[in-house]
Amino acid sequence: MSEYNDARGVSPYGICTGTADYYSYSSSSFSYSKIIMEIFTYDFMLRAFIIGGLSAILTSFLGNFLVASRQSMISDMLAHSSLAGVGMGIFFHISPYFTAMVISIIASSLLFFLTRGKKNPPEAISMMLLTGGVALALLFSHLAKDNPVSLETFLFGSILTTTTQEIYIFSGIFAGGILFILFFWKRLIGIFFNKDFTHSQYKNSWILEWIFFVLLGVVVAFSLKTIGALLIGALLVIPVLTAQIFAKRFMSSILLSMIINLLGVCGGIMISFYADIPSSSSVVLTLIVLFLVGNGIRFIFQKYQKID
Repeated sequence: MSEYNDARGVSPYGICTGTADYYSYSSSSFSYSKIIMEIFTYDFMLRAFIIGGLSAILTSFLGNFLVASRQSMISDMLAHSSLAGVGMGIFFHISPYFTAMVISIIASSLLFFLTRGKKNPPEAISMMLLTGGVALALLFSHLAKDNPVSLETFLFGSILTTTTQEIYIFSGIFAGGILFILFFWKRLIGIFFNKDFTHSQYKNSWILEWIFFVLLGVVVAFSLKTIGALLIGALLVIPVLTAQIFAKRFMSSILLSMIINLLGVCGGIMISFYADIPSSSSVVLTLIVLFLVGNGIRFIFQKYQKID
């Protein structure tokens, strides 16, 4: 049974092939606009669009800083490390959200402090934390195999099962994250583009960098259920790569990646609704298609420039 069947109890194909004349292809009153608008009559779809939109905007900000500093793999490390928290929550019958956030904050802090001073390679520490997180997740999942909560839910995510309470919580995270980035905008630019100079000018700038990674860890951990551990990195990286095809400035890259992310998330949700496919995979594949289209446009533009 698909995630749509779980969310509303009927097959999405009933939209077009149901017995009701309103949705029947053979009905003279058939209208594509009615079919398209039907998606907005479901509360679970509205919740999916809301949390998807908030995630798209916030990850666009965070992703641009990560890609600019060549640290995009950190998102995967945090996602897989957070799975240890999910497994721990399942085993001890605690909210997996809470334990995932705690472990994600610990993992991001370990990565930050272990790589300060350039004594340890960030890639090696990230790999250690990633594999350690997966190992702990598998261990706790095995020990709690009789628990009805499945680790698979957090691996692949299901944005359609978002609750109103989760929207309120993520709205708070979203507001706090955006305010933090905007308030310390210039300092963060200095940290991620010229770290040594910024640290020499501002002795406590490392605190802002640490808070940034903690914020990233919280966002990644909260997104496990909606996007999934295996796919959250796509929201942070792919839209930025697509935006950088056209953007020449950092701020324009953020704004353009935000638009691309919103198109990918909302478009992916709509495609998955009507095609009855997993929403997370649909969102990621939509983002990849947009990236390929962007590269195609650049190739054609450059080719015509050479001809002229």
